[in-house]
Amino acid sequence: MISVLIYLILLSILIIASVYCYLTWHFDYWRKRNVRGPRPQLFKGTFPKSFAGQCSLIEELHEIYIKYKTSEHCVGVFSRRVPKLFILDPMLAAEILTNNFTKFRVNESSKWTSSRVERLRVCSPFVTSGEEWRARRSDLAPILSVNRLRSYYVSMLKSADQLVCFIERQGYTYLNAKELANRFTIHVMSKFIWGIEENIFENIHQKSPLHRMADNMLKQALKCVSSYEKTISWRILRPIRFFPKETDDFFQNVVKTLMNQREKSSEKRTNDVIGHLVAIKDKKSLNDEQIAGNTTTLLIDGFETVAVVIAHCLMLLARNERVQTKLRAELNENEIPLSYDELMNLRYLDQCIQETLRLFPPLTTLFKLCAESITIKVNENGKHVNLNAGDSVYISSYSFHHDADYFEYPEDFWPERFNEELGGTKKFREMGVFLPFGNGPRMCPGLKLGLSEIKVAIFKLVKNFIITPTKNTRRDNRLEINSFLLSVKDCIELNFHKIPKDTQTLP
Repeated sequence: MISVLIYLILLSILIIASVYCYLTWHFDYWRKRNVRGPRPQLFKGTFPKSFAGQCSLIEELHEIYIKYKTSEHCVGVFSRRVPKLFILDPMLAAEILTNNFTKFRVNESSKWTSSRVERLRVCSPFVTSGEEWRARRSDLAPILSVNRLRSYYVSMLKSADQLVCFIERQGYTYLNAKELANRFTIHVMSKFIWGIEENIFENIHQKSPLHRMADNMLKQALKCVSSYEKTISWRILRPIRFFPKETDDFFQNVVKTLMNQREKSSEKRTNDVIGHLVAIKDKKSLNDEQIAGNTTTLLIDGFETVAVVIAHCLMLLARNERVQTKLRAELNENEIPLSYDELMNLRYLDQCIQETLRLFPPLTTLFKLCAESITIKVNENGKHVNLNAGDSVYISSYSFHHDADYFEYPEDFWPERFNEELGGTKKFREMGVFLPFGNGPRMCPGLKLGLSEIKVAIFKLVKNFIITPTKNTRRDNRLEINSFLLSVKDCIELNFHKIPKDTQTLP
């Protein structure tokens, strides 16, 4: 009996020791390569605060950035037990994203999806790599061109007008800005992708089938992203699917139904995404899964990413009466209707949106995988580090955007910092410190579409309403700990006060 007890004790010690060794095995990974960085902790890695739920990973990365940026070009960090190289120098980041793009051509998120069980997401240009990435990106490029967006501009304006009428019909002035923005973007994207007119502005308590499915995709994606860091040391515990199977089935059925309808119709429609993809199907050898995958890729970009930016811009305008008044004056100076090019070229509107993207960049952190071995500079003292294929690299656009050395008073909403007379966005892009949609060949392909949606929505809402904060509106920029995209903590609740048509020049 005693021998059995001793055996169990020894076995327990061996198991504990094995687990400890497994969890700490890589903790000298960067030290052996003469790369500085915070000391990792068991289970927590170098992010103990976000591990404990005290802040977001983005905020903790920023603390590391501030501590080391003056002495190092990059530091070693650990996501639980997994080593990552955190880039602190904007010029080094630009090298990785542009000149050395081929060495870092793979996004780490491509490892979050199993191609065996999730066929639609692996068709996304954001996930694919190599020749497959180039092919999928080229599938969408023509439909996202400026000329195509010009032709779709009137439809966007109609969606925004319906949003304005929807707000006017509500019996109260305070509304959830994010929920409003999502209604607008799903209405725009339903027509743009599938040519479907969604009944989205009838009842504030109801959502259309497309809207519900898009929400379900985001909920599952949030769980996946949240669990990815927690299970990075135990991949067997990681969720298999990034998006639910039911949403894949739903969107495949939508595509199949529309394709059948259009094949039977004598009318050839290529002005929406599904029509464009059907037109190039044979030429590009696209299968139905790839067509459906392209549609869901655009849906997420144009639905959630754009809605988050619109909501944050409205919040910042509500909190800053001076900026909102100045923006409304610019909008009222121009004769209606504005053409697509005229709206896109409104200077102060553009500055307000660029400043929103600086404070709340959709791509807060770029997660890249080293595809080929490369040597990069660690600091100005001559240190270098050899990266091997498979090494992970972090680039925090959030940290660059919130660095007072590049952006004076970085937490303030000051659109004038992007004034063209001061160099505009070009100056900050050339410095490598403005990366709201990434940089280089893998920059977000839906950039122009997203900016078009945002500008149309802000134009219509600011012209028709005076927007003010409620008592529940945050006055700071504290971030939500868990969110699919960067978001301010708590809901964005705002007041919308209708401006009479004959007095729309009032502040």
